[in-house]
Parts: sequence; structure tokens; C-alpha cells
Amino acid sequence: MLNKCPGCGGNYQPFDGPVHKYMTSSPACWQAYGVVLAREYGNQDLFAAAHRLTVDAFALQHPGSLNDRRAVQSVNLHYMSLWLVFEKDYPLNLAGKALKTLADHEFESRAKAPTSYGYTLLDFDSQDHANSAKQWAQSAFDAWSDLKSGAAEIAGKFNL
Repeated sequence: MLNKCPGCGGNYQPFDGPVHKYMTSSPACWQAYGVVLAREYGNQDLFAAAHRLTVDAFALQHPGSLNDRRAVQSVNLHYMSLWLVFEKDYPLNLAGKALKTLADHEFESRAKAPTSYGYTLLDFDSQDHANSAKQWAQSAFDAWSDLKSGAAEIAGKFNL
């Protein structure tokens, strides 16, 4: 019997292990994400081409509680990172640097989490890592479209 991840909705084999402190994931999904991260940390080219996207995608698809300030900040910051990449054509490294600036902004709230995603970590193809990271991030970004209207205003406050 498969276990459903409470964040992304992916079905995983049962696994007993740790999870993130405030993101909602199953232990198996958290472990699978660790495998992706290890691949990126072990390859500078993959890291440069995909790491910003995989971090943002995982965070958006495992949003945590609306009552947890860290989770609210996390979703908004990771959405803003992808907004800069997909809407403003920011290079990945500059989107990451922008997060340091945006982290000082206290986000008021966050939209209710999407109920499903078109592409999740389960769809990730390690043989086409960079492209899979982009598809995963695009799916996460698209699913949180309710945040899009405020993104330009926030970016404008910080001259991004």
C-alpha cells in the first residue's frame, strides 16, 4: 500500500524517517528530495542549472501550515524566486540573491495551498535533471497563481 505525501500528493512506498520542520511532506518524499539535492551538490553544472528551481519547487509543493509564520514566509519567498525566473527572466543565481533582499519583507498572508500539481518529484527524471527541474518548478509556480497579482508590487518595492 502506498502512502500519499500530504504536500505534493505523490504516492510513495511506506518509509519511516524524518521530515522537514515546517514543510508538509511524507518521510519518503523528503528522502527522495534529498537524493535530488545530493545529485546537485555532487555536480557543479547540475547545481548551477537546477538547484534554485528544485528548492523553490519543493518548498511550494510542501507549503506547511497557514498558521506557521515560517511556512507563510517560505511559500511567498519561493514563489517570488520563481516569479523572477519565469516572469522577469532572471538568471537563477540572481533570483537566489534577490531572496536575501526579499527575506526582510514580512509577507502578510498566503493563498490557500493548491490541491494538486501537474508535475511533482515523482515525475522527476534524473537522466534529464535540468529539464525536469524546470518542469517541476514551472508546475509549482503555475499552481500558486493566486500569488501572482501581488508579486509585481512586492518586486517593485525592492526594485527587482
